[in-house]
Amino acid sequence: MTTSGTPAPENPARWAADPLGRHQYRYWDGTQWTEHVSDDGMVATDPPVPDPAPTASAPAPAPASTFPTDPSPDPGAAGYAAPTASSAAGSPEASGYGATHLGAPLPGTGATAAVWQQPGPRPVPGAAVGYDATAVLGRRYGAFLIDAVVSLVVFGVLFFATATTHTRAEMLQMPGCHLSANDSSQVECDNRAVITVNDTVYETSFGAWAGLCALFTLLYFAVMEGTTGASPGKHMTGLRVVTPAGERIGFPRALVRWALFAIDGPLSLFLCGIITSAVSSGHRRLGDMGAGSYVVGKADAGRPVVARER
Repeated sequence: MTTSGTPAPENPARWAADPLGRHQYRYWDGTQWTEHVSDDGMVATDPPVPDPAPTASAPAPAPASTFPTDPSPDPGAAGYAAPTASSAAGSPEASGYGATHLGAPLPGTGATAAVWQQPGPRPVPGAAVGYDATAVLGRRYGAFLIDAVVSLVVFGVLFFATATTHTRAEMLQMPGCHLSANDSSQVECDNRAVITVNDTVYETSFGAWAGLCALFTLLYFAVMEGTTGASPGKHMTGLRVVTPAGERIGFPRALVRWALFAIDGPLSLFLCGIITSAVSSGHRRLGDMGAGSYVVGKADAGRPVVARER
């Protein structure tokens, strides 16, 4: 199959299934297999020495070279992701982020592998060791601030939308309500959420309000990240939440990630999330570890995650 423009190299550099069977992926530099390998998103080195065989020790076969021509004059403009279980199923959507299907015969067999050509930059041999696709903490903190501001605004809207108004005198007659020990102009209640503005007290059921806030965060984070790959804040900062294979995490993983944020965030004063994401391999907070997910830049989504060992 051909298209107009400059043809792509016959067998371009890319990550592909390890022909030696020792790892999930091995990097092909366009002319030979390299020592750079990847398993579950972790990059390591393993020289491509064939396993001993009683008959011969021929080098590992090159990956299939049946690729369409690339309309871009720069072959590096197209990244090549290794085949995954979901891409082999034959669904472009399964591999995520607008993949294009390429039929490629497996070396030494009559079978055809499903390979997907991904948009965006691809890793280069030198980057396979030193490059870390998960080193995006600055953007992650920026995304969190955006999402936090949006959430606080919605929490406030939900509170005033469900609140009733009373005078301070009326509220002080209700069971469990009293003046604040720190500020006598403020009313506090043991079983209700209240805000005092001058002499007007806005109050609502704490349980009902908290439930609505939790439902909003479920939709905003778990559903959005599971279906689109990112929360609005991450979309704005160019981030994606992916599996080790670089695919969208889906709702079940996103649900685990959302639930564990309670520990990463408010229950630990955000220290758990900050510390674990800063020191762990792949910059994973507790929610990422539980969900088996990574946060990477948009350009790195759709290919196996490259994370530096720590």
